[in-house]
Amino acid sequence: MRLLLVCATNIEAKQIITELEMRKVSDFLYASEEFNTYLLITGIGSVATVFAMLSQRSISMYDFLINFGISGSFSKNYKIGNLYNVTSDYFGDIGINAENGFKQVFKTEFNAAYSNLINNGRLYNTSDFPPFFRDLDKLRGVTVSEPERQYFQDADIETMEGSAFMLVAKYYKKMFVQISGISNIIGITKRKDWDINTPIHNYSNLIIDFIKKNKA
Repeated sequence: MRLLLVCATNIEAKQIITELEMRKVSDFLYASEEFNTYLLITGIGSVATVFAMLSQRSISMYDFLINFGISGSFSKNYKIGNLYNVTSDYFGDIGINAENGFKQVFKTEFNAAYSNLINNGRLYNTSDFPPFFRDLDKLRGVTVSEPERQYFQDADIETMEGSAFMLVAKYYKKMFVQISGISNIIGITKRKDWDINTPIHNYSNLIIDFIKKNKA
């Protein structure tokens, strides 16, 4: 299995890079030939994620894609440090000002061409990803740059890049999973009190365990 890992920043990927002894092969890409695994660090945000993924001309050669990173939760029910499988996501702050207020662009007739990938504005993971990840609790995500500005009732967590990752993965008809670790509770946890180390450590261990168990 040829695996592509996708995340936004080096901080979120540092443990995986170190433990798998991955080498840097370009501005965006790291590689481990031993584990047939590649790591794409896209930069922050949807635009950077789509650009970085589509700039990998060989993306179609990967068998399985894993997106991972830290997220803020809209609810105190999801504890800091816990890992979740984000099975649906949507672009929460990309829209137009319609007569009845803000409307997501992927719910408009202008973007109807995306209807084979996006269902009523939302992306769903319908891929047959490995059973290894199926014990993770499932959540709904929203891709948004400033989650503190409003409360998204139809999402459990914010992902910042999740929808962009899912859009590309679905376009290429890839098996994929999006894993998020909770670093803060939106509107409650002050930024100085965010815990980024615990979720990074937890999802890194999970992903490394999967990679080592599936070594060809």
